[in-house]
Amino acid sequence: MQLADDVSRALQYFDTHIDKAQSWAGGTLIQWLLSEHSSFASRVDSGLVRSKALMVASGGALDDVARRFDENENDAQLSVGDLFHDLDPDVATTPIDGSTNRQAFLLDSPAAALAAPESSVSDPAFTVVWDILNWPDYISLSYWGRQVLNALVQLVAPSLTGGQDLFEFLAQKLSGDWDKVALAGSAFGHLGEFFEGLGATVHNLAVDVFAGWTSGESADRAGEYFAELTAAFAAQPEVYGDLASKYSSAAWAAFGACQALLSALDAAVDALIVFLMGFASIGEAIAALFSGGATAVPAVVSAIVAVVQAFSSAWGVMMTTLSVTIAAGATIGSATTAIEFVPLPEA
Repeated sequence: MQLADDVSRALQYFDTHIDKAQSWAGGTLIQWLLSEHSSFASRVDSGLVRSKALMVASGGALDDVARRFDENENDAQLSVGDLFHDLDPDVATTPIDGSTNRQAFLLDSPAAALAAPESSVSDPAFTVVWDILNWPDYISLSYWGRQVLNALVQLVAPSLTGGQDLFEFLAQKLSGDWDKVALAGSAFGHLGEFFEGLGATVHNLAVDVFAGWTSGESADRAGEYFAELTAAFAAQPEVYGDLASKYSSAAWAAFGACQALLSALDAAVDALIVFLMGFASIGEAIAALFSGGATAVPAVVSAIVAVVQAFSSAWGVMMTTLSVTIAAGATIGSATTAIEFVPLPEA
């Protein structure tokens, strides 16, 4: 059955885009929010392996049905029921038959849902908005001091951070690698779409099969088997949607925490600069602009620098608050998203 190959592609997709190691994304915050990552990854892996076994078994059973009908149609009508066991013995499932409504699925195949994952945190539109919000960085002495220090580190020991900004690298030791987590969340979402397509495709194939196999106990047994198989696959997208949500929220929590640390650092350093220049507040620095006198150029320059840094510090406090709000909301969202896997039946 071609669908077994599609499941193989899903397994390869999972292996490529989702690291099973618990320490894959680092960071204390991520390790706390995704403390069950290895367990989640193991459950997904085993679910895909079981899905492939089900597809292989289903394809083999249908091949055996065709073979028995070729050998002796009358006997086959009495004996093919043994090829399809009850996948959910606790439930009386209505069998699929030729009159069952088909399910809509817009893609060419389930595997077509396995698009390359994308990081919501690195979305170009969001990046532009975030850069605009952070425009006072360009007048912040603390920000430029960080840039100089980072440039020196990249020049002398680039392998220390792997080319990443030094301060983001250090902040991520506490928060975690949000891009890795966001990409994993996106991949989980695409796997959920894959299962949605797999369920719909199996359902529609079964409807086609039973359009020509319309009666008999064996047809009912097989129809029930495929109805239960379809239901098992159809139950998977919800948990994968929860995984996508949990990991996406964790990524935003890590991003917000990192940005809060950087903004707080810049705000504190800029405020310290203002204090060391002899001004206690932005109001005092502005007042100095008008009291230094026309000839007191150094005093005016100092006051201008102090005003700029005081403004930068105040903006940094605002950005710290915004980042903390993002981190707190996303942390709550991720921490409160429960993951309840729906087991797939044995083949």
